[in-house]
Amino acid sequence: MRNLTFLIIFFPFLLFGGTEKYDIWSSYLDLQMENLMQEQELPHAVISVVADGEIIFRKGYGFRDLDSRAGIDSEVTLFRTGSVAKIFTWTALMQLYEQGLLDLDADINDYLDFEILSTIKGPYGNETPAPISIRHLMTHSAGFEDVLDGLFSFQKQPSLREYLINQIPARIFLPGEVMAYSNYGTSLAGYIVERLSGMSFEDYVEQHIFKPLGMNKSTFQQPVPSNLRSEAVTAYRKIDGQFMPARFEHMPAPAGGLSTTAGDMALYMFALLHDGTNPFGTLMKPQTLESMFTIQKTYHPLLGGMTMGFKQFDFKGNEVIFHGGSSTVFDSGLYLLPYENTGIFIAYSGGDYTGHIKIFQDFLSDFFNNKDYGVKDLLLVSPGASPTLSELRGEYHQSRMMITSGDKVLNLLMSVMHVNVDDDGFLLVKHLGHEHRFRELQPGIYENLEPKPVYPFGPFKYLLATTAPDGKLMLISDGPMTYIKMPWVATSSFAAMLLVPMIILAIFTLLFFAVRAIFQTFSKKKQKIKGEALLARIVLIAHAAFLVLMLWLLALTGQPHPVHILPETAFGETSFATQLLNLLPWFITILIVALLYYAYVQWKKKWWKTGTKIHYTFYSLFATGLVWLVFYYNVLKF
Repeated sequence: MRNLTFLIIFFPFLLFGGTEKYDIWSSYLDLQMENLMQEQELPHAVISVVADGEIIFRKGYGFRDLDSRAGIDSEVTLFRTGSVAKIFTWTALMQLYEQGLLDLDADINDYLDFEILSTIKGPYGNETPAPISIRHLMTHSAGFEDVLDGLFSFQKQPSLREYLINQIPARIFLPGEVMAYSNYGTSLAGYIVERLSGMSFEDYVEQHIFKPLGMNKSTFQQPVPSNLRSEAVTAYRKIDGQFMPARFEHMPAPAGGLSTTAGDMALYMFALLHDGTNPFGTLMKPQTLESMFTIQKTYHPLLGGMTMGFKQFDFKGNEVIFHGGSSTVFDSGLYLLPYENTGIFIAYSGGDYTGHIKIFQDFLSDFFNNKDYGVKDLLLVSPGASPTLSELRGEYHQSRMMITSGDKVLNLLMSVMHVNVDDDGFLLVKHLGHEHRFRELQPGIYENLEPKPVYPFGPFKYLLATTAPDGKLMLISDGPMTYIKMPWVATSSFAAMLLVPMIILAIFTLLFFAVRAIFQTFSKKKQKIKGEALLARIVLIAHAAFLVLMLWLLALTGQPHPVHILPETAFGETSFATQLLNLLPWFITILIVALLYYAYVQWKKKWWKTGTKIHYTFYSLFATGLVWLVFYYNVLKF
């Protein structure tokens, strides 16, 4: 909750600007950081703020290491940043563009030593796509499906080239048409930096970005090199009242490999806000920086969009250029107000991504909420579709989706958006664990009545309806992500409708035959089943046993790591259980042939009582539905 008393007391000082204003800002942000430390129970955090060519505030909170109780030095203590690393990848590309070494609109295959194929999967399969360009990579509109394999690892990762070749994703959207945030696309851009410079990505950034700007405590090396290791924080998350240490996470360097300090990020922000130059050196020419900050893609002027690598939105006439980042244990955000010459960097471990978003958006609301913003004029621009409220009802999956990989089932879990309409005609939008109420400003344009700082790509003030290239209804808000309405067969409710009864039937089947076997052990009257009837029963019991075993192993291996949130399998950790999980879907699929055969034969040969035959038939039908799910979600591993 914002400290309004603080603002009321010190508001008169804001009228005078200068040092007094920055003192107020510093005290305000210090209080916000202290609140964040308490609210999210963080082990440590850091912030730096630059304005008008000065570092006006820089502070560390908590401890670098809880064993030694060493404090945070905001100038030298290193934090991981997650995807904030991406802006250095885009900076490197813009430097090479400035030198005339690349064309932002050329085919990326011109710069690679392996090929990104031109074929499109999914509903756009009949289209002949245009080549993917550097500009597409920088605006997350290349059209790649998402790639999760190899994104995180507790072990040292293969070379960037090897990772990219092993994980080439399918192209599922035409280039430039649908924004879908892509770690693979950013990693591909980093490899192009390697190809054009003749240096590793890590060395290029150190030589051409860190050194010229005096960022001597920053690195893309993973793990952190020995000369900086003693200053790197040990990440923690508070579990059951105790801080538990995290392991070092390896990521593809261009997408998330940065370790840096608040002091170094202040130097970087200084250069971004002052024509590409800071007191130590030059990052790029002013014209190049201006090109980098120019909006390249947005779906509507009401919404935030993408510059050349940075996310962008307007807050009541104040332009914000920013990028957030998260690993499984670190969170960070870099926010620039170019026309106010102001920048803020925040990083911490053990919390969640909403912390830095809330601090910045509160800062905006309390100190920059004073400009006219012509919303009425922007409403004149059509969003592209005008559905009725009833037509908006449904389940929407993010454009950052999997289509061809075995991770496709995660589409049912990752940032799914559910839209309904209440009795008063408001849209009820459930997303990222929160429910929002939107009112219709006009058909196709909806305004959030109480925006919450929980959306990683912008304020989430507006939601607009448009049409995806394949004709599906698509909802869009700020930044490099859209939400596409799913047909009923691709929704989580349909999957549950097939899977839940199947699980109940399988458990009932095993319990029934277990009890029956126990009863017959002590019964004088033995019922003997022979031949095909016995084989039919064995097939039924085997299928149920394999299914229950698969679900148990999924629950076992899918247990989130208490500190890193994701299951350890997401970090490439394998075990006998994970190997067995690759086989069980095959057994379940193969047995369906026998199940369907005996479901038919049992009626023809009148083996059992009617109730038993009905059970066998229903079991076989739901097992067939399960096989459909297995194939639809690419569960079978080849």
